[in-house]
Amino acid sequence: MKNLIEFDGVDFSYSLPSGERIDAVRDLTFSIQPGEWVALIGANGSGKTTLVKLVNGLFVPDGGMVRVGGSLTSDRTHQAEIFSKIGLVFQNPRDQIVASLVEEDTAFGPENLCLPRAEINERVDASLAMSGAAYLKKRPTYFLSAGETQRIALAGVLALRPSCLIFDETTSMLDPRSRCDLLELMRKFHAQGFTILHVTHDLDEALLAERVLVLHAGRLVMDGSPQQIFQKDEQLREYGLTLPFLVRFARDLASLFPSIAPFYRSAGELLIDLRKISAAGQTAAEPRREPSSVRSDILIDVTRLAHAYMAGTPLERTALQDVTFSVAEGQSAGLVGQTGSGKSTLLQHLNGLIRPQQGKVRMGDFDLSQKDVDVRALRRQVGLVFQIPEAQFFETYAGDEIAYAARMLGYSGKLRELVQTAMQMVGLDFERFVDRPLRSLSGGQKRRVALASYLVMQPRVLLLDEPFAGLDPLIHQEMIELVRGFHEEGKTIVLSTHTMRDLLQIAQKVIVLNEGKTAFEGSTMHLFHQPLLQTWGLEIPLELSIAEELRKKGWNIPGDKVQWRDMLQWLRANAAEGGHAHL
Repeated sequence: MKNLIEFDGVDFSYSLPSGERIDAVRDLTFSIQPGEWVALIGANGSGKTTLVKLVNGLFVPDGGMVRVGGSLTSDRTHQAEIFSKIGLVFQNPRDQIVASLVEEDTAFGPENLCLPRAEINERVDASLAMSGAAYLKKRPTYFLSAGETQRIALAGVLALRPSCLIFDETTSMLDPRSRCDLLELMRKFHAQGFTILHVTHDLDEALLAERVLVLHAGRLVMDGSPQQIFQKDEQLREYGLTLPFLVRFARDLASLFPSIAPFYRSAGELLIDLRKISAAGQTAAEPRREPSSVRSDILIDVTRLAHAYMAGTPLERTALQDVTFSVAEGQSAGLVGQTGSGKSTLLQHLNGLIRPQQGKVRMGDFDLSQKDVDVRALRRQVGLVFQIPEAQFFETYAGDEIAYAARMLGYSGKLRELVQTAMQMVGLDFERFVDRPLRSLSGGQKRRVALASYLVMQPRVLLLDEPFAGLDPLIHQEMIELVRGFHEEGKTIVLSTHTMRDLLQIAQKVIVLNEGKTAFEGSTMHLFHQPLLQTWGLEIPLELSIAEELRKKGWNIPGDKVQWRDMLQWLRANAAEGGHAHL
């Protein structure tokens, strides 16, 4: 069978202002056949986004050759043909939005193909429906959430009817239900004969592919089936990766229960096999620990907050309505909800970027409902890191960007030392990154620059909008530990996330937004017992589902065992004591 995509000894690099050239990919050789589903994984900065831009001709290799359908991407006479075959959804979807209204943006590609108006309209409707965004057809693109923008970018690609779809971290900004919907959409596309190239940091998503490619420092270092790749955990760790959670859980459970296989490609398969294990004798449940105490004085107090974009116009859209909650001094709070539920809008109210139209917002001594509130003083204490880092960048180079806010707010003196410390805190080597152009950084590296720009000011409160999206597994966990460290130092944390597992590690309480309203406010564990959880577009983390299935079999895992390592330690101890290790 003729290859659809072929790389032959491909090199690509870019230049720094100093004249130094940075190798993005080196000596890449591989091919992808029509109809394959390939996952591309690797640590931040490994060259994944560069590779996909080489596939569709956005980048031309410095050395070697890239062919698509037999045509060289370096031959510009084949550019239109290649673009029609390869549909790419960018890591930052706003980079490919070109129109002010959703339907106009989706129509842009077909219009440039000079198709009849009737066919353009049909493609727009079909593509928006396929991407789950039909309800956004008449919306302005400027006021879409990041997840909604992701869907519109996908619709624009689908409208061109490509034979290959490249998803560059496309699920990273979606809520759990939307993520599952998109993965199911990928399955359908694949079943229909589409070639799928899925770039992802979620290694559990990579299990769905037929084949996995691993990049490290711009080189292809592993190529095989998911089962072949994810048996080599030591090698993966060398490349800044870990095992998928599903593989890790299955391997641990297989050591206790022989009916459990050491490898599964879907969580549903594992849960089905868990139901087949023999019942254990009733073990005594340990008392559940109370959450660690926090100071009782309220720092963040939101009362009946409402906000509408383009209020008073035909395009008015309600983002928040009747939102009420509070966060105590020193508390860590998670903010969750479906894509477009108002999380980013709410966080922007908390540092005064958006002022209340209705209701009240108090941040300590600052009443943001008052027109004369000192917002400049507020922002010295309250740092907001945006969901899309580029949206808050002002400078060209990483070091200048990290120093920017502190400089604007009057910080002086040892600013260089403060920048160096902040960069070290987020895992960015000062000498390597201080003079790097922001445009040359990977998505995860940009996110760390954004966080460092606020750590320079040593804020009292950190507002983090999807802070872990787009990070490779090891950096993801390092960032979680970093945020936990800030909380242990006494900082108040409010973060939005679509990853429920992150809540288990960080949040003492959770606020759920649904259709712009407060749907739930309470403890993290209480959230996962709510009957409306799926209605809110959320999901129970796999480890909690495993614990629930085991409890049905008589393994009374204490309620405070919510981290997998704690559950596993408890299971092993009780299996050894009760003789259940091989039931």
